Amino acid sequence: MKSKLSQIQKKVIKTIYCNTILNIDSNIENLSNQLGLSNQLGLDKDYLEIICKNIEENGIIVKDNRIYSLTEEGRKNIIVILAGGVFDIIHPGHIFTLRSSKELGDVLIVSVARNKTVLSSKGRKPLNDETKRLELVQSLRFVDLAILGSKKNMFEIVQKVNPNIIALGYDQKHNEIELEKEGNRLGITFKVVRLVSPIPNIKSSQIINNADIINDF
Repeated sequence: MKSKLSQIQKKVIKTIYCNTILNIDSNIENLSNQLGLSNQLGLDKDYLEIICKNIEENGIIVKDNRIYSLTEEGRKNIIVILAGGVFDIIHPGHIFTLRSSKELGDVLIVSVARNKTVLSSKGRKPLNDETKRLELVQSLRFVDLAILGSKKNMFEIVQKVNPNIIALGYDQKHNEIELEKEGNRLGITFKVVRLVSPIPNIKSSQIINNADIINDF
């Protein structure tokens, strides 16, 4: 059951969740820096500790050796969405898809395809290196966390993130039913949502091809 949380409490547990994925310690110092509390909200570390203590008393987080982590009950208090793609050229279709994905829940995690995966699936190298594409996606304000995809298969990331929802773009080739079946086989329960774009004709491949045509003149 979800607890009624304040805005700052929700931000704290979302940050702790993202830190778990990145293997970052969620201690007061790190949380304070990540949340920018002293600059944005005028809160100091002592007040942050009070906030964390209140959340802990509700059974949402637990403290062990100065490091906070989400409890099973705490994880139920956030809806995590996982989206993925190449994001070689960020265009309006990407913006719509990712914004719509975030609106499905509380935390949007975006998996950015590895260079090797792009070469294998599209038959060409990406225009931009995976680290640059990762940085670009992370800069979008509605993306809570961007991570590099798996070098093996997408379910390695799905298991790591354990999302409530997997959001698919209108043109992604994954089969919704098959994804859910594979998740169930691995003991992961999630819902797959296929997003519909108001601008389905805009694709990175078309933009790249059009640019190549222009350069030929």
